[in-house]
Amino acid sequence: MNRIFLGVWLLLFVAMAGQSCRNIDSDNRSSLAEKIDFKRIGNEVVVRLPAEPDGLNPLLTTLSYARYVSEQIFQPLLDFDPESYELIPILAAQRPTIEPITTGPAAGGLAYTFTIRDEAAWPDGSPVTAEDVVFSYKILLNPKVNAAPYRPYLESLTDVEIDPDNPRRFSVLTDEKYILGEASVGNVAIYPRYFYDPQGLLSDIALADLANPETAARLAENNANVAAFAETFNAAPNQRDADKLIGSGPYRLVEWQSGQRIVLERRENYWAADIDAPRLEAGPDRIVFEIIPDQTTAANAVRDEAIDAAVELDNQDFVRLRENEAVRTKFLLETQPAYKYYYILLNTKDPRLSDKRVRRALAHLVDVDGVIENLYNGLATRTVGPVHPTKSYYEDQLKPIPYDPDRARELLAEAGWTDSDGDGLLDKEIDGERVPLSLDFLTIASSTFGNNLAQIYQENARQVGVEVTIQPKEVQPAIGDLRSRDYHIYGGAFGNLPLPDDFKQLWHTESDTPTGYNRSGFGNAESDALIDEIRVTMDPKKREELYQRFQRILYEEQPMIFLFAPAERIVLSKRFDAEPTALAPGFQVADMVVLESINN
Repeated sequence: MNRIFLGVWLLLFVAMAGQSCRNIDSDNRSSLAEKIDFKRIGNEVVVRLPAEPDGLNPLLTTLSYARYVSEQIFQPLLDFDPESYELIPILAAQRPTIEPITTGPAAGGLAYTFTIRDEAAWPDGSPVTAEDVVFSYKILLNPKVNAAPYRPYLESLTDVEIDPDNPRRFSVLTDEKYILGEASVGNVAIYPRYFYDPQGLLSDIALADLANPETAARLAENNANVAAFAETFNAAPNQRDADKLIGSGPYRLVEWQSGQRIVLERRENYWAADIDAPRLEAGPDRIVFEIIPDQTTAANAVRDEAIDAAVELDNQDFVRLRENEAVRTKFLLETQPAYKYYYILLNTKDPRLSDKRVRRALAHLVDVDGVIENLYNGLATRTVGPVHPTKSYYEDQLKPIPYDPDRARELLAEAGWTDSDGDGLLDKEIDGERVPLSLDFLTIASSTFGNNLAQIYQENARQVGVEVTIQPKEVQPAIGDLRSRDYHIYGGAFGNLPLPDDFKQLWHTESDTPTGYNRSGFGNAESDALIDEIRVTMDPKKREELYQRFQRILYEEQPMIFLFAPAERIVLSKRFDAEPTALAPGFQVADMVVLESINN
């Protein structure tokens, strides 16, 4: 659930943020924009998507590109303010009251009591109620639903009690204190029960039973309704068909041309149209997400004013755009610290990569400082682990692993890799067979940076006798290879938000499943125990020690080569009253309102 955020690190964001357009108020910006001859007018926003989503059902995808679209259709109880970065109410009338539970099965845990806004309604006009919230939790906790990456965040949930006198008021019961408790129960997309379960397949299934892993597993195997619901919910139409994607959000899907664009239109009967509150706005009449994987094409689209907003442009393209006076006249080009990190993932289950000495050797083959300077134009901060360098518990005593081919050779020799036949390629006997140290480097075909990185790595590896073959693939086939663990090396990025880290999704052995997100296959009893303890340690000082121990384990085991935390490159048309934000993707598209002077 990479949307969760607790707003702890606001000062760090403010300190890191570069020049901001917030020093120009709306009146002045409108006056300036009035003098600019924009190619397009009208209240339509065109946004560049770097890759096509795999679907728009929030629980069935972990792709950030999908979330940028789906969050316009579906809403949670709570979300994050783009300016304060704190949790704010969306479907909920206010943040929950939180009280300790002293008796019953959940004793020792907490009760989160919410009241849904009176105005909140579904597209058919019916009210959003606590039953819809319970239903949404049931979907997530159904073992047959393809939502495994999100289930760890609701492990402490035991049940929901609905107020018998108010169908919009309810208490979420948890059996332990959890560092992400409020966000985990409040930031789940809420689905209309009437639409997604018209047959009532889950009506007789108790939430408490699905919240119990053992009982849920039995239901998944023995209850036909649980399996039937999941089969329907997981089906492709519920991921991309306009008439199957129904939420309480301000927009509805009207068009999806594969490989080209996704079009949303504002709903006429949007329940919050008259409410002036953050994250409830619906400024544009239409939002068009243009799918533009190629970086050069995306940069040209900015120059041509074919798009109004973009992020993740190639660094060199971004710098060139920023140096172009004509582009600067019509666009705001800004960098913001991004809460994500780039990495090279290693498949620890492959026998060639199962030895940590081999993995450390491979880490010595990356000149990270050179990559930041030459491929990323210096717009990044080096990192040594999965914790963002700005966080207080980042283990800064760990030294970045230097580029050192000689040390790589030594480690590979220690691990038994030698050039036994003199062909220049290291090899080793594994299970009675002489195996060459030949590795495939999986990349996303459209990623200029990723493929350039792979080429540099390929050359560095060749110098020490390691053969690296670059395998560029489109997003969906690459995800398939990662899920099936049919890869050796993969270069990618993971995005999250500035919250206390819960590593279960990425690093716990329970997440090492085909639908789980531990795709390195790393984990042992010690690391699992640390992850479990971190999740329930509420004292920040005690938790900091645990965090640092966990970082030291990853540093020692090296299941992932951690590269750097980047700055996001944000491009916004000046014909809109729009503000960049540190929250992904870097702007709030529903807040983008065309300046009055443009259409007059």
